[in-house]
Order: sequence, then C-alpha cells, then structure tokens
Amino acid sequence: MTDGTNSEGVHVKAGQLIGYGQFVMPLAIIGLPIGIYIPAFYAGTLGLSLASVGFILMVARLSDVVTDPLIGLLSDKTRTRFGRRRPWIVAGAPLLAISSFMLFRPPVEVTNLYLLFWISAIYLAFTLIAIPYVAWGAEISSGYQERSRIAGVREIFMQLGLLTAISIPLVYAIVNDAGENAASSRGAMSWLGISTVMLIPICTIWLFSTVGEPERPAIRSVPFGKGLKIVLKNKPFRILLIASMFGALSASVGTGVVILFYEHVAGLGAEAPLLIFSMFVFAIFGAPFWVFLGGRVSKHRALGGAAGVNIAAFAFVPVIILWLKPAAPELVFPAMLAVAIMQGLTSSAGAILGLSILADIGDIDMLKSGEPRIAFLVSFLGMIRKIFEAVGIGLALPALAWAGFNPQAETHEAGGLNALLIVYCIVPLVLSFCSMLVIWNYPVSRARQQRIRVALDRRLARRGLPPV
Repeated sequence: MTDGTNSEGVHVKAGQLIGYGQFVMPLAIIGLPIGIYIPAFYAGTLGLSLASVGFILMVARLSDVVTDPLIGLLSDKTRTRFGRRRPWIVAGAPLLAISSFMLFRPPVEVTNLYLLFWISAIYLAFTLIAIPYVAWGAEISSGYQERSRIAGVREIFMQLGLLTAISIPLVYAIVNDAGENAASSRGAMSWLGISTVMLIPICTIWLFSTVGEPERPAIRSVPFGKGLKIVLKNKPFRILLIASMFGALSASVGTGVVILFYEHVAGLGAEAPLLIFSMFVFAIFGAPFWVFLGGRVSKHRALGGAAGVNIAAFAFVPVIILWLKPAAPELVFPAMLAVAIMQGLTSSAGAILGLSILADIGDIDMLKSGEPRIAFLVSFLGMIRKIFEAVGIGLALPALAWAGFNPQAETHEAGGLNALLIVYCIVPLVLSFCSMLVIWNYPVSRARQQRIRVALDRRLARRGLPPV
C-alpha cells in the first residue's frame, strides 16, 4: 500500500493518490447539474412548476439530515473481509448510475413524483458513496501533511469533474448548433447522464484496484448516546463545526446569488460563464499551494489565510461597482475576473484543509471513545453544513424580494440592486471573517497531533492491537 513510512505516518504513492482522487469525478459531474441545470431542465424544458421543483429539491435534500449520520454510523461499524468502506460504495454505485440516467434522460411526460423519486434516489446514493469514501481517505494515512496531500488530490479531481460538468452542455451546444437554452435541453442532459453511467463503474474499479483499505481496530464499542456526548465535548471538533457553519452560510449566500449579481449589478450576464469557469480552473491551481502552506504554517492558520484572501476579494467588489463601473465600464469585466481568480484560488482551501483537520480530529475522538468513527464525524459535519447551506440561500432570496429586487423586471430600483450587492459581497465577507476568527484559534498544531498519534498507538499496543 505504501512506499514507506516516516515519523508522520504512511507516505502514499502517487499512483494510489490518483486512484483515490479520481473516484470523485463522477460525483462532481452529477452534483453540479443538480444545482444548476436540473431546476431549469424540469421547470423550463419539461414544464413542471418552478415552485414545485424547488420544493421537491429541498425536501429531497433534507432527507440527508437522517441518512447522513445513519450511514456514517453503520459504515464505521461494518466489518467484512472486503473492508468497512467498500461494501457501501458497491451498494451506492449502481443506484447512482441508474438514478442519474433516469434523472437526466426522463420520459416525454414527467410528473412531480417522478422527479421526487429519482432525485431522492440520487441523494441516497450520494450518501452511501460519499461518506465512506471521504472516511476512507482520512484513514489511508495518519500523517499530518499526508492527509492534506490526499485531500488535495481529491479536490483537484473534484474541480476537474466540475469543469467537465460545465463543458459537456457547452460542447453539446456547439456540436448541435443549439440555441441559448441548450445547457438545459434534453440533449445536453442526456449527454450528462450517459457520461456519468460510463464513468461510475470505471472509476469504482480503478479505486478498488489501486487503494488498500487499512484496518482500524476498535478498543471498545461505544453506545450512540455516549458517543455523541464525546463528539460534542471535543473542543477541536466544536471549533471546526462552528467555523464550518459560518463558511457554509457564506458560500451558500454568495453562490446562490452570483448569477443574479453578474447579470443585474455588474452587467456581465454574457460573461458570467467565463467568470465561473475561471473560478474552477484556478481552484485547481490553488489546491497544491494550500497543501504546501498547511504543512508550513499549520492547517488552521493556512485556512484562516485563505479566508482572509476571500474577504479581500469580496471587499474589492463594492469598489468595482460603485466607483470603477461609472468611471470606466470597460474595466468591470477584467476587474471582476481578478476577483473570480482570487475566489477560485481560495475555494479549494476549505475542502482540503478542513477535511484534513477533521481526519486529525478523528484521532482525538478515537483516543477518547476507543472506537474509530471518522465516517460518523464526516457525516455529522456534512449534515450541519447542509443545514446551514439551506438556511443561507433560504434567507438570501426572500431578503432580496423583500428589498424590492425582481429578477424578471425589465428595470430595477436602486434599493433592490443595492440589496443584491450587499447580499452578494458584504454578507459573505462578514461571515467569512467570523469563520476566520473561529478557526484561527484551533488548538491542534502539527506537534500536538503527533503526540496524539503516539498516545493512541500506545493505548492500542497495551491491548495487543496494531497501530493505525
């Protein structure tokens, strides 16, 4: 499984890093269209009510509040000769392939029930796959920096998957000389569905054939109630959880209104896809830097630094809109492109360093509970993030409507446009600042994490168990 070990845990070979990271690509290819294309596809192309589509997507997403912790707990307690994580991925992969095909290639006549059934199936498949998959990555190595390398490679493939998801409808439009709504057409959605069905088995086989699943012996089994108390008393986990709440709110608000802002405030509706594409490209370039910086100055300080850069990017936006746009409108696009590049460079930091920190917290939890429960920690953190993401967009859009902004209106009052400017940049700026303040005082340094590892291995050795 490895090409050697060092004082900071297993060093993972490049081939295994790629084998692990590539598996996230089909998940990203599916995930992006659900948020961007599916509402327009089912409400516009297929004729369902926009309100019904929005309600169905919300209800299906809220089911994760139940399924995420459940699958996390069951995955941690699974013991088979194939490992703890593989059986769940094997169960979820066929369901993901079938439900993706049915969602992206629906029959001529569709109903609300059809959408609810297949979108719920996709979310269930995501849970079955993603939680064990992320937990598996946290267990491959116990090294402080190695965990960031693993998360970094996974994030690079995530961004490649997102770029692929954006590119497929664009390629379809070019090949078929389609119109401006080609991205949400039946043909484009069909291409996405077929691509996903083809990739899932290939990526699954690649993952299983190149990455070993390390054993994680349990010192004891902890009842759910007692285990939950241990998690909530874990100070490093609480700090990461609170920082993630602010981060999820910030990302949800900013992302949820970004297209509206580009079109109605910045006046860059036609250039919006290029700006978003640039974010994904520079997220790939930024990933190795955050892995490197996390090893040099500690992960939480690097994560705080990324939040600081993001704050600076948002702070630059009012300057562009209020001063640069009236004086030199031709410079608005290059200025917003610079902002998009800054946002892209920092966007991968949270996924890389946050999940790497969570892997370290898993060691603390095992030391206190006696049971390896990283999948439960992943699912618990993910559940809280999803709740706050829903809260963010659920508050942002009604706030814009209350302020008088109507995206369908031909002209807009200054108050509505100012509200959109505030929601897009000022609110995320404040939330990112709060997240930065919280994570800056995270108490586990590289040296302390190594001491935790030594204490955990000694405890396992006293019970005749191998180190993890």
